[in-house]
Amino acid sequence: MIRSSREVEYVGAPGSGTTTLIEAVARATGHVPVTRHFTTLDWPPRTSGAMKLTRSHRHAVVLVMSATDGPTPATEELLRLVRAVGVEHMAVFVNKTDLLPDRELQQVLALEIRELLRRHAYPPDDVPIVFGSARQLSAVEELLAVTAGFPAPPRERDLPFLMPVEDVFTLSGPRPRTVLTGRIERGALRVGDEVEYVGLSTSGTATVTAVEKFRELLEGAEAGDNVGLELRGVTRRDVQRGQVLAAPGTATAHSAFEAEVYVLPEDDGGRDVTFARREAQFYFRTTDVTGRITVLRQGGQDIDVSRGGPAFLSVRLAEQIAMEKGMRFSIREGGKAVGGGVVTAILR
Repeated sequence: MIRSSREVEYVGAPGSGTTTLIEAVARATGHVPVTRHFTTLDWPPRTSGAMKLTRSHRHAVVLVMSATDGPTPATEELLRLVRAVGVEHMAVFVNKTDLLPDRELQQVLALEIRELLRRHAYPPDDVPIVFGSARQLSAVEELLAVTAGFPAPPRERDLPFLMPVEDVFTLSGPRPRTVLTGRIERGALRVGDEVEYVGLSTSGTATVTAVEKFRELLEGAEAGDNVGLELRGVTRRDVQRGQVLAAPGTATAHSAFEAEVYVLPEDDGGRDVTFARREAQFYFRTTDVTGRITVLRQGGQDIDVSRGGPAFLSVRLAEQIAMEKGMRFSIREGGKAVGGGVVTAILR
């Protein structure tokens, strides 16, 4: 039985046979791989999976396309979004090759695929292309051998510590204490470690004097744990929801950025006109900040109002927040999500 990395995701435009390939990989490996790269924020169920931007970073992706269709506009849009969210490693599986048995036509198709990869900044000669059928075990095994060669992703617990702050409490008593709660996004920490609080109106450093999880005092915690952290030397005036706690020097606050986004059209649950007055609420981790859209571009044209679909934004936020390239966010109006995207560049 062949094992493949659970960090590899399988994505493809409608009609590419992605679901059939996922089922074949599950039979060959003994587990069900990740079925979608683009997961929901709170989109309506009918929204196309190719247009949903992921919250979680994926290390590697297999792009699936049909040999009979070749690279379609939907495939190109999917590849553009995969590139935008920072996927590092990719393979292409050309499915339904039994319906295109002519080897010369397959070679022409391979050239088209490599040109498409080049346009989206993937090294065309380094991305493996596997021709076959999801219904052929030999083709699936060849693809799994390719994905097994991808470098292992870094473990979240081995990265620098970072935790978005969800709530802040002051515990009364002989010794008043400030406790911050949240879910550790990456890294690990122990009692006695120094952390930095970053974003919004204040920043500074403090020492962790206690770690609590489900009312149990611990010596430390790591990525994935929901914890309460007692900090020495800070008060509720210093820290607030929406900031992050991070290993000192590893997080910075910014107010201007560029992003690739997808805005829900009106018939897909969005507003009839989004970004009126070119302002919107941007939700990052546990905070929301008003942002002014300084550039809004769709189809290569600068416009004032988006009515749905993919777009490019330059945004200036009303406050600085802890931000980094590849960070995901959602866009809301009137309490509902109307779009989502990923930061592609930090401007300030």
